[in-house]
Amino acid sequence: MKLIRKWLLYAGLDKAQFDSLKGYTAGENLTSLKWYSVFATIFFALLFVVDPLTGAVSTANMGYYGGMTLFNALLFLYVRRAGQAVQRQVLPLGYAFVMVLYAVSIGLTLLHPEWPAVTFVVSLMVTPFLFIDKPAHIILLNLLATLSLCLLSLRIKERRIALDDCWNAATFCLVSIGAAIKQNQLRFRALAQESRIRELSETDLLTGTRNRNMFEQRSTESPSLCRESLTCVFADVNGLHDLNDREGHKAGDLMLQTVARALLERFDRDSVYRIGGDEFVVLARDIPEQDVIRSMRDASRELSARNYNISVGVSFAPKGEIDVQRQLGEAEKEMYREKQLYYQHPGRERRRR
Repeated sequence: MKLIRKWLLYAGLDKAQFDSLKGYTAGENLTSLKWYSVFATIFFALLFVVDPLTGAVSTANMGYYGGMTLFNALLFLYVRRAGQAVQRQVLPLGYAFVMVLYAVSIGLTLLHPEWPAVTFVVSLMVTPFLFIDKPAHIILLNLLATLSLCLLSLRIKERRIALDDCWNAATFCLVSIGAAIKQNQLRFRALAQESRIRELSETDLLTGTRNRNMFEQRSTESPSLCRESLTCVFADVNGLHDLNDREGHKAGDLMLQTVARALLERFDRDSVYRIGGDEFVVLARDIPEQDVIRSMRDASRELSARNYNISVGVSFAPKGEIDVQRQLGEAEKEMYREKQLYYQHPGRERRRR
């Protein structure tokens, strides 16, 4: 039972791993929604223009073609205009896309009671490949759509054709369910591998903070990511090289890991960066300056209790005045002033490199 639940709810992954991929799946679904809405707009627009010329179908279809063209065009424009902000809505929008597709395919089938439900069967086979989500959700939607088609066909169509529709819909619904389970498993595994590679490329392996490459990227993005303010913290570990010489690099590594842990306990992981051998930067978005200063004082006291010491500089800017490079320079200058005070005490040798 646990195995079945794992396949239906988490595509064969562990729950924690599945939940960690939500950001990736939202991005994938957003891209898919853009492409499929564009394709559907073009497809139904062509049907709207070409079918009357061929005389192959009833003019009653034109309302569906025109409605689908308008719906998908508006959907594309909305998603494009909203951009990344629409990620939280992307799954509801995706399911709206699928439900409208099913409704149209059932409507077209019922417009021509003498025809088999070919359009609906095609929709069933396409659905598993449109979006990434828990297989159980896709399966439930397909079952409800299949049940709706069968009930409407039995009510409206000739019994022989209706029974054929029900048989074909049920058969291809089972195929669609199998495809949904397998397709989501493959896509989630690929995303998990991609997220692992990305995580390694963005993380400082010694300390678990984000690395300098990630800092360079986020420093350019920060002005747009902040809603109210940005506080830049520059922290430098005092005495690292002296400790390496006295006790070896394992002791130095432990010092860096301890400092990083003190910062990560107080700030979001994506806000803490190791940008050099003994240098850390915190980009604290939308946190009051005094709260940041208080957190850094707490971290310094905690580290002092373990005979570690850091020099810290802080620079604050409200939204509209954010300049990461300027703030970083200001914080670094303040940090150096604090470091000079630290090394003025007797017995502390100043060796930063």
